[in-house]
Amino acid sequence: MRGKILVICVVALFVAGVLTPVMETAGKTEIKERKFKETRPIIPVLTEKGMRISYSIGFDIKGKPSGVGKDKKPTVTITNPGDGATVSGTVTITVTVRDKEDGSITPDIYIDGNYVATAFSYDWDTTAVADGSHTITAEATDSAGNTGSDTVTVTVSNGGDGGDSGGDSGTGDGVVKKWALCIGIADYEGTINDLTYCDDDARDWANFLSGEGYHVVTLIDGQATANNIEAAIDELLANEDGDDYVVFTYSGHGTTYRKYGSCMISADLVYITHGWFEAKFDAADSSHIFFAFDACKIGDFRGVVTDGRVGAFASNKDYSYDGDESMKNGVFTYYEMEGWNYYNNFEDDSAYAVQKMEEWATQYVNVNVDPFYVDKYTGDMIP
Repeated sequence: MRGKILVICVVALFVAGVLTPVMETAGKTEIKERKFKETRPIIPVLTEKGMRISYSIGFDIKGKPSGVGKDKKPTVTITNPGDGATVSGTVTITVTVRDKEDGSITPDIYIDGNYVATAFSYDWDTTAVADGSHTITAEATDSAGNTGSDTVTVTVSNGGDGGDSGGDSGTGDGVVKKWALCIGIADYEGTINDLTYCDDDARDWANFLSGEGYHVVTLIDGQATANNIEAAIDELLANEDGDDYVVFTYSGHGTTYRKYGSCMISADLVYITHGWFEAKFDAADSSHIFFAFDACKIGDFRGVVTDGRVGAFASNKDYSYDGDESMKNGVFTYYEMEGWNYYNNFEDDSAYAVQKMEEWATQYVNVNVDPFYVDKYTGDMIP
């Protein structure tokens, strides 16, 4: 009897030791996190203020290891105008920055919270704003990510209302045209960050939208550099007007980075911030715009979804995933494509993709997803 028990135990241990790893491995090989891996000491970041160079934590301004935790934030001082000053006409804002580790760092200057320049001095035409109280802020960030700032409050007195509230209301030409930009990056610079189905995501979106009458531009893999993405977005916004339909889709790496929040990653590994993206689409005239993002940690891009827009997001703070061989898409994009078999509008299609991705994740151990969509369009947004 003891011999039989021993044999049974040995067999059980063999099964546990062999079959269990096989099941775990099988589960892992079917899906792949779209997780971005950063190994560079110097990182290019595209922001609403332009291109910035950032230094990974643990590296100094020359890209060499530094004493992490010992770096103090820069000392920033607005030397002109003084706090409480009354100003008029054109006033020169001057700033000094001192940082023990990095030396001189060029500050960013803001007026009433709006970025105006990256410089040590800036000539401010106060006649362009209303008389009254205004704030000037300067801030600088060192190679360790520490930010120092200074703010002064001044009173503008030009004897008039000042300011220009003008701007184009974005009226159309009376003809509905349809424009789309679809970006998919599976082949990144180097090999460590390559993905599988992001290019297929872009092609599938392009095929669907073409069938709906959209003029579609695609940027696939190496085409999707930061410069090309910016140029394509500029072209999209130059083409559309207040009557038109606009769609933007992105499938690739996403990540969160320091104070910038969620970022898309271009094929040439530039961090494209949600602030930059939102600033671009602030200029859009159309009140019928749909966004789809199939990337990790992309939730901060929800800020682009203002009135007249809908956005679908594969993730908020968690990861997105490549699907298995049967899907041949990112999981979220797969269900977005499948949803068009049942629905005829972006809101219902997005809700379907969110629900199905959440259901899909339950079959895997340690796979957490947080897809969502935002609807700020009145009625159903038909493609």
